[in-house]
Formats: sequence, structure tokens, C-alpha cells
Amino acid sequence: MEQTLGKRIVQHRKSLGLTQDALAEKLGVTAQAISKWENDQSCPDITMLPKLAEIFGTSTDALLGITRDEPVRDSTVEPAKPENEGVQFKNGNWEFKYDNSRRSSMILAVTVLLIGMLYLIASLLHWNIGLWDIAWPCFLLIFGLFGLYPKLSFFRLGVGLIGGYFLADNLFKLPFGLDSGAVLAVMLLLFGGALLAKALGKPKKPVVQFTYNGTHNTIPTQDFRIEGSEFSFNGSFGEQYQFVEIPVLSKGEINTSFGDYTVDLTGVDSIADGCEIGANVSFGELTIKVPTRYQVRCTNSTAFASVDISGHYDGSHTGTILLNANAKFGQIEVEYI
Repeated sequence: MEQTLGKRIVQHRKSLGLTQDALAEKLGVTAQAISKWENDQSCPDITMLPKLAEIFGTSTDALLGITRDEPVRDSTVEPAKPENEGVQFKNGNWEFKYDNSRRSSMILAVTVLLIGMLYLIASLLHWNIGLWDIAWPCFLLIFGLFGLYPKLSFFRLGVGLIGGYFLADNLFKLPFGLDSGAVLAVMLLLFGGALLAKALGKPKKPVVQFTYNGTHNTIPTQDFRIEGSEFSFNGSFGEQYQFVEIPVLSKGEINTSFGDYTVDLTGVDSIADGCEIGANVSFGELTIKVPTRYQVRCTNSTAFASVDISGHYDGSHTGTILLNANAKFGQIEVEYI
């Protein structure tokens, strides 16, 4: 089968490790426009072809499939120079650059260091406290703090406060105590604030944005599998963007906890009859990106959580996804793009 322009754009973008958002930012268009190009729902404007070819390091003829697709020069995506890594000067303004691909590693490293330091202090001072009494509040505290950028998350703030309270109480025996009812009430208030903030609308871009080389890097997960027409994704204590590329999708399973995850289904070529996806979220957020040519029918099972659908599928949908959404103290959002 002859490869389409959309498939060539997907191939080049993924070979450079670019997300749809990153490519859209370089071209000055929306991520939805990139998605439509890649799904052959529309074609780039003719003025965009030279820009695409320049970014991909190829020729416009090769991009259009007129000649053999051979790079005419090196790609424009270059690693940051060591002497400029961290802070760079751009368009007359200082801009902080941060490698998002190291985020999960940093969370784990900081958590282990904090646990080790506190346990060493407790041992030297002969405090009567076990390792587990230090470990689990530290996980909650660090997980919450690392979720406060690049955008404020009331949910992460609540997790961090709960972790900080129990850590302080286990170490120093605070004179006041919170019973399970009070803890639950605080979590509900913070989670309700998060839902209200989201309902009022999200800013298009965060006020403070940490990027590396101008792109939003993703972290390859060790627990993403594709077997035939089925996929499975599992994640916990992290932040992950996972692109699913499969010719025919018949079944999917998504399990996440304590994290902010995105599963992108724009790489699915077609949907099998009776396709089902199970989405289970505990203490976290999950976004499922679905092309508008597919319809999502959702059944919900929630406990102090929400399941939302943003956007609409077009009238001539080519497949239906049966989504079984199960959320506890979290949020699942289906986003049509």
C-alpha cells in the first residue's frame, strides 16, 4: 500500500522524538491541525511543506512521495550544547530549559534521598520510628510537590499536604491530630477545587514552562505492550505521554495510579467491531486522546472522581470504542482531537 503524506509526517515526527504539540509549536499551528494531517483528514498548506521538510531534514519532493525519501541534510533538531544547558538567551528574554524526560528519575532519586536522610537522623537520635513510617509519607510528599509545575494541581497539592502532615506527625508527634474523617474531608475539598478550576477552563499554556530543546519530551515506559490488535499500559508515580500506533484496535487496558498520564490513540488506523478499552485510575489523572472519526461510548464507575468528555466526534464516525472508566480519587478525560 502506498504511504500517504500523513503517514510520512507521522514517521518523520516520531523519528525525531517530537510530539504533535512540539511540531505544532515549531510550525505556528495547532496540535489539532497536525493530528488531521497525520490522519489524512486534511493536507498542510503548500507554504507549510518547505517548513516541514526543513524540520524533518528532507526535501519537499521526498515528503510528498515524488522521489525516494532520503535526507538531504542533518535534522534541525540538535542536542543542547553543554555550555548552554540549563539557561539560554532567546529573543532577548531569558528562558529556563529543563529536560522533562528526567522527571520520573528525579522524583525517585529525591524520594530515596529524603527517606535515607530522615531515617539516618532518626537512627542517630534514637527515635522510635520504622522505615515504613518514613517511606510512605515521603512518597506522597514528593509526588505532590513535583506535580505543582508547570501548572498548579489542587489534587497534587492535597497529596503533598497529606504526605507532609503524616511525615511530620510520625517524626515529631504533633500536638494536634487528624482522624480519617478529617483527612478525607481535606482530600474532597482539594479535589473539588481541582474539578472547579478545570471546569472554568485551562490556560492554553502554563505561565512557567519547563522544556528541553524547545520540545516536550516523553519517557519511554517499560510497561507498554502491543500484542496483535490489543494494547496494555500501566503506570504509577510518574507523568507519561504514550502514543499508540496500531493498524486495528480491538481491545485496550489502561491502569494508572498516582500520576498524570496521557494515552494518544491518533495512531490507530481503524477500530474493530466491539472494541473495548478499560481505564482504571486511582489517585491521579488520565487523558485519552481520540480522533474525531471514532465515537466513544462510556460507562462510568467512580468514587470521589469524575469522567469527562471534551470535544465531539464527527457525524460520519468510522468506529466505536466502548470505554469502561473506573476512577477512584482521580479524573479521566476523553479528548476528541
